[in-house]
Amino acid sequence: MKNIILVGMMSSGKTTLGKKLARALNFRFVDLDKLIESDQQMSISSIFAEKGEAYFREVESEILRKTAEQKGIVLASGGGTPCFHENMDVINAMGISIFLDVPAEDLAKRIQNHGKDDRPILSGSASLKATLENKINERMPCYSRAHFTLKGDIDLTHLLEVIQPLM
Repeated sequence: MKNIILVGMMSSGKTTLGKKLARALNFRFVDLDKLIESDQQMSISSIFAEKGEAYFREVESEILRKTAEQKGIVLASGGGTPCFHENMDVINAMGISIFLDVPAEDLAKRIQNHGKDDRPILSGSASLKATLENKINERMPCYSRAHFTLKGDIDLTHLLEVIQPLM
């Protein structure tokens, strides 16, 4: 039984699609950010504000490695998770990695519709779309190492078609 690990930018659909996929496969859904918040007893934005990104990335990597020992999970990684501390190697070793490749314009609309300012990596950015484009370009070398890339709006049926032969 292989794990499924979803990678991609914030608001790319990792959590929403991950929950649906876990139900369809009868796997357990795991949200890495939620594990971090539980472990640290504070929100991601509070961790960034109070302890800094370097601290957050260390904790994120440690919890990812602990999570890698589990089987039968669909994991929604954090947007930056694959790009620090050789985390993409861990992700690829723990199962089937899938990059949800959503254009910056679509991500910006989703984030604006979300209406909460809980994305510390974006705080203070003048142009959301431009900031997202820069982050995508910066992270693409990591994301592109995923076993599969799915572009645009991805539905559960399409995702199941991609992974079913590999299970």
